[in-house]
Amino acid sequence: MPIKQNESNADFGNSTNKMIINDTLHSQPAVIKRLYTKPDESDKSIAAIVNNLMNELVVNISSKAIKRDGIYAVGNHANLTNTSDNMNIRLGNKHKHDIPVVMTLAMQAAHEIQNYYLTHNALPETIEVNGSLAGSIPASEWNPTKANFLEDRFTKHTHIVTVHIGKTSVVVTIKYTKSKITQEGLTGLYGFVFWKSPKKEATEKIEPPHILSKFRETYADKPELLKLTPRDFATKKGLLVDIGSGTVELIHTHGLNPVLDNCDGKKHGVGHAAEAAAKLLTEETQGYLEVNRQRFDQILQDPTDNLHAMATSFMEEAQFSEANNILVAMQDHYSTIGGDIEFIMVFGGGSITFEPDLYEEAKKFADAVHCLLVWIPGEYAVNLNVYGLNILHKKVLFQEAGVEG
Repeated sequence: MPIKQNESNADFGNSTNKMIINDTLHSQPAVIKRLYTKPDESDKSIAAIVNNLMNELVVNISSKAIKRDGIYAVGNHANLTNTSDNMNIRLGNKHKHDIPVVMTLAMQAAHEIQNYYLTHNALPETIEVNGSLAGSIPASEWNPTKANFLEDRFTKHTHIVTVHIGKTSVVVTIKYTKSKITQEGLTGLYGFVFWKSPKKEATEKIEPPHILSKFRETYADKPELLKLTPRDFATKKGLLVDIGSGTVELIHTHGLNPVLDNCDGKKHGVGHAAEAAAKLLTEETQGYLEVNRQRFDQILQDPTDNLHAMATSFMEEAQFSEANNILVAMQDHYSTIGGDIEFIMVFGGGSITFEPDLYEEAKKFADAVHCLLVWIPGEYAVNLNVYGLNILHKKVLFQEAGVEG
């Protein structure tokens, strides 16, 4: 069953792999585990498995885009064990790694199965997927050669993904006819400038915040700034600070275009703080517990976990140190680009984690250099890149003219 004009967008995060497929958002921990035998058959109903497929995802991938074909537990399912594989945030080279490719193919296949089942209330034997894929890698890694290398991994091969669903399986054949890999950070600017206010559901009692709500709170005493909208920043010069798990991207822009020579990234972020805190947790448990970043994050987010209080204390200490590293990186990059900016925009999942330690210092720095600070609210910070990537996909990346990179 061919699916034509399928638009897929992948934010290959070190912590999570986020995808928007035909305007539907999916997010999974960027973790895989290679399995050596077919998983035990679940006795759940097909409907229950399909409904929760993203959390129970086990696939057999056959593709020349990865080093070796095999069976993989993906995302939340792989995160059930500490022996899973995640991105090495210190080495980088995301364009060569198999995790982004495995995650993307598996999530694409799961989406297509869920979409088919929702429409037909039955599983097909096979699904054929054709379409375009947009993605992004860190600015510190991005160059045309690396971008083309990753693009070719997706477009030059046909990918066969067998998804195990209880006692049956579905074979999903994926062919990306076009792919474009751009820089992380720049995509966030598109997500911001072309942001649309979310519709309030009838069951919601609280009005969703505006994407400039933090900005308006920051400059409440300056009425002239309160009139600004996201579109007003489309013509300004900016320094985008995209704080992720493994890197902080520092993107210099003139309007909606990157100043390519002035875009860089540093190996700072939530993952580095989590690794430092996880080591302290290992020492505290006398070496009996070693956790990866994703498992440590689960402990942090679960107040009922018996290690939660200890992990939280260690993370607070590590965050303070890492926040200072990010501030220094911002200040150094400002000097490197000769102060050629009018605003600093801070976003990414790390902006939520580091806000208690970084926001006030970033505001002092912005005031000192006479720039505006646009701190994106947490409700939008995490997914701003993938939303922007979706916009770029539709408006720029696959047009004859547009932003390169």
